[in-house]
Amino acid sequence: MIATAVRSILSNLELVLIAVAIGTTVLKLRRAKAHHTVMTTGYTFWGELVFYAVGFGLLWSGIFHAFFQQLAAPSIGWQPSPFEWELAWASFGIALVALLSLARGYEMRLAATLMASVFSFGAAVQHVNQMLCCHNYAPGNAGTILWINDIGLPIVLLFLAYSSRDAYERSTRVGLH
Repeated sequence: MIATAVRSILSNLELVLIAVAIGTTVLKLRRAKAHHTVMTTGYTFWGELVFYAVGFGLLWSGIFHAFFQQLAAPSIGWQPSPFEWELAWASFGIALVALLSLARGYEMRLAATLMASVFSFGAAVQHVNQMLCCHNYAPGNAGTILWINDIGLPIVLLFLAYSSRDAYERSTRVGLH
């Protein structure tokens, strides 16, 4: 029973990390309200999504591709190859920037968002190509990784980055940044 629960969580980790980002956003906004601190929902949620869904998500992905290639590659519908090692280190780099971005502000979040979005949209194109050319509908190719991580998450992150820019520009104009 516990093994099934752990397997379920790990196989849907992207959704769990998004839920954690939502939860921490709610907690931060409540704490800010209790302390009469102004916090924008979009900017706060953006930071939490970048930190958890991108940072921890790609850290997990990197570990999976670097050290568990025999599990990672087949879940995508591929054979293990040196590509897994390269993918792991690209994931680690983006994860590091995403994890650091929470405490570093708008520009670092924007950098993490752009890096993760380019990476994810590129992966989405490859996943769709694999579905069309090779009928690869493996869960790691055509499942939630495609629809949530590679398409949905980058769209949401880019929207939140765009909508947060006005608050950032106002704060830098009045010397609050």
